[in-house]
Amino acid sequence: MRFAHLALLAATPALVVGVTACSHSKDSAKTTTSTTVAASTTTGPATATTAPPSPKPLPPNPTRPPVPTTVQPADINCGPVTGANAQSADVIAYANQAGIPGCTEAITVATDYVNATRTGDAAAVDGWTCEPQPDTAIPHICFKDGFLLGLRGAAAPNPPAPPTTPPPTTSAAPAGNVDCGTVTDAGGGTRTVTAVATPAGTVGCTEAINVATEYAQTISNTDTATINGWSCHAQPDPTSPSTCTKDGLQIDLGAH
Repeated sequence: MRFAHLALLAATPALVVGVTACSHSKDSAKTTTSTTVAASTTTGPATATTAPPSPKPLPPNPTRPPVPTTVQPADINCGPVTGANAQSADVIAYANQAGIPGCTEAITVATDYVNATRTGDAAAVDGWTCEPQPDTAIPHICFKDGFLLGLRGAAAPNPPAPPTTPPPTTSAAPAGNVDCGTVTDAGGGTRTVTAVATPAGTVGCTEAINVATEYAQTISNTDTATINGWSCHAQPDPTSPSTCTKDGLQIDLGAH
């Protein structure tokens, strides 16, 4: 009996060791399983998404709907249009509380807007209001009754032609003096009649002869006279001692 008791005591540590080893094996398996699950949930492939450029805020305008800050999945790309500047842009129909503009109307409005000559101000286009905005990705928008369109690209209207500066006006050069012939004065002398070229023009010889004849044959105690609206008077010029002027025109009476 004593030997049997000792044998039982000797076997007890082995039993304890066996139970401990079994418990440790189960814990290790559980730990390994947990680690594997955790690793499988944290090591999936990462996918980077880049949001497309979005319009920048515009100055306050009570008639314009808010410009989206991000492109939503519900927004529709209605396709490209080509502007008067030969560049293209995609027409984006934005989704908002008013709804989504139809692509047929969106393309029509965008095409009519970018294929005209316009200033940088807002313009009425087919019942919509279209205008530029400070955004390089979507530089133009159109809005109506809460609906909003954006042109994503470089298509744009033609700017107005710069004002032309008229060439400086220059006075026409005188055509040259005209020798109209001679008249006889009151003393029987001969006077040469010259139609002088001036910036105002040159008087016709018929009128020049008539005025010169009447002036030269008038006997007066003064050298000044008015003949048919012409102002005639003597002048200190030995070549043409008398002259008549009217409206910038001139007739000289010279000594023959």
